[in-house]
Amino acid sequence: MLDRMLQTFANRRQRTRPRLFALALASTLVVHAGSANAEDDNALFHQMRSGGIGLTDDVTTKIPSLAFIDSSGEPVDSAKVKKQLDTLARAGGIQRFIRDSVVAPIAIDMDSITNPDGQRIGHLLDVAFVVHAPLDLIEDSDTLQSLLGVSNEADDTDEATEKEEAGEANKVTAEELSQLGITLDAESESFGRVSFPLLDRVLIKGVIHAETERRIEGSPNDFVTVAWQMDPRFDNSWSPIERNDLGEEVTGDAKPYRGLGGLITATRLPTDIAGSDTDATVVQAKLVVHEPVDWFGGRNQLRSKLPLIIQDRVRDLRRKLAEVHDASR
Repeated sequence: MLDRMLQTFANRRQRTRPRLFALALASTLVVHAGSANAEDDNALFHQMRSGGIGLTDDVTTKIPSLAFIDSSGEPVDSAKVKKQLDTLARAGGIQRFIRDSVVAPIAIDMDSITNPDGQRIGHLLDVAFVVHAPLDLIEDSDTLQSLLGVSNEADDTDEATEKEEAGEANKVTAEELSQLGITLDAESESFGRVSFPLLDRVLIKGVIHAETERRIEGSPNDFVTVAWQMDPRFDNSWSPIERNDLGEEVTGDAKPYRGLGGLITATRLPTDIAGSDTDATVVQAKLVVHEPVDWFGGRNQLRSKLPLIIQDRVRDLRRKLAEVHDASR
């Protein structure tokens, strides 16, 4: 979400082995992920597909249909995958889009979200790309973080370099969850605190709720999905980042914030498309970002910068995965 946000995670991955659907925007972003409640598997995924993410009191945005996962959460068949890749690849063709290269194409579409008065108040991003690494390795990497760069509060300090320390500082306690009537499904669900600067202009702080659904059995139908959002049950906020008379960065008063979340899917590329490369994986991210008018005074900063930042992060992710994959062979 992003240049400094994203750079934070690039630096972090150099210190420790990459970890994805860790969480979500998801240790996240540094959390691990599952269901809105233990009685409804994959509830957050279905909630975001049907109900959407609330940006303001009068604007809620639904996550559009996913290209490679159907409404039930299962991977689509090979014919549908090929059709979707044809659309994503455009004139370049599928083989160019899926080739094993750091600079292989990345499909990025970005639409504005407006309020009833027609004022832009957010963005909907659709990102899709192919990585050549096993699905289980991708699951154990910072894919979401790589795309958004969201970091937990402990990682913002030089002292907290150990994963154990960062995870503990980022943790939402069982007592806090209980006070809000939240029952945690430890197998698939996580809650983690995040704090990150956005384009050096805004500081966002809050709690990310993430839910992970996975099937990794060595079959063509293996998949991983992550649903995540800045949980509205917590006191999330944004603050302006300004400079004082000495040129030093100072943080202004905090204001309530919500409307940040998305869905990420990772599925195996069918062999009739990927050929002999059984490790080819297609990743898609649908992301919603609320952009209050006060952030950039109505200027289109995010729309102009986000695609370039995401492209850089995906290429960095491909490099990191290739290094780990080659070392494991």
